[in-house]
Amino acid sequence: MAEIFVITLAFAVSRALPYAIVKEDLEGLSPERLSRAWRDTSFLVAVILFGPLALPVHFVKTRRSWAGLGLGLGVAVGAIFCIGLVEAALSWALGVD
Repeated sequence: MAEIFVITLAFAVSRALPYAIVKEDLEGLSPERLSRAWRDTSFLVAVILFGPLALPVHFVKTRRSWAGLGLGLGVAVGAIFCIGLVEAALSWALGVD
């Protein structure tokens, strides 16, 4: 039963963290970059289906540069690392292997 809890929470975190990252990024974008961002429906679909892998796409779409790709890849790696830490900590706390 504890394994199901760990998997469910890891899935929830892997969707909530990219959602929060993109929402935070959208608040600071210029109107030009904001016009290139996902609309609400497609944004939610991308985050739910792809999780952290949607982050590089978002940053490339809004920045349209190599720096946007680098930023997106860096943020995605950081998000995956944080998700792994949450899953490992929860597994350790519940004694799940």
